Amino acid sequence: MREHDVSRLTAGELERTRRELAASLALAWPDSPIRAPIEAHITAIDAELAGRAVLRVCGCGLATDDDARMDGHLFESAGHQERDLSRYQELAVIVVDRP
Repeated sequence: MREHDVSRLTAGELERTRRELAASLALAWPDSPIRAPIEAHITAIDAELAGRAVLRVCGCGLATDDDARMDGHLFESAGHQERDLSRYQELAVIVVDRP
C-alpha cells in the first residue's frame, strides 16, 4: 500500500482535507473500491494531527488544539462526540521511533 505523506500540510489544510474526504466517503457506495484509499488518507491525517500536538477531533471532522473551541462545539452540536485518538498517538510514536 502507498504511503500517504501529509506532514507538509498546515493544520488548517489537514482539517479541510479531512472534512472533504469524510464527505466523499459518505457519498461512496458501501462496497465501492474508492473507500479504501479515502479511509487510508483519513487515517494518515488523523495520525499526523495526533502527532503534532494535543489535538482534539470531533466525529464530524472538526479538529483543534483549542479546548474552549472544542468544548463549545460539542456543547452547541447535539449528538457530536469527540474522537479518541490514542491509537493514532501510539502509531505516531512507533513511526517516529523507527531507525
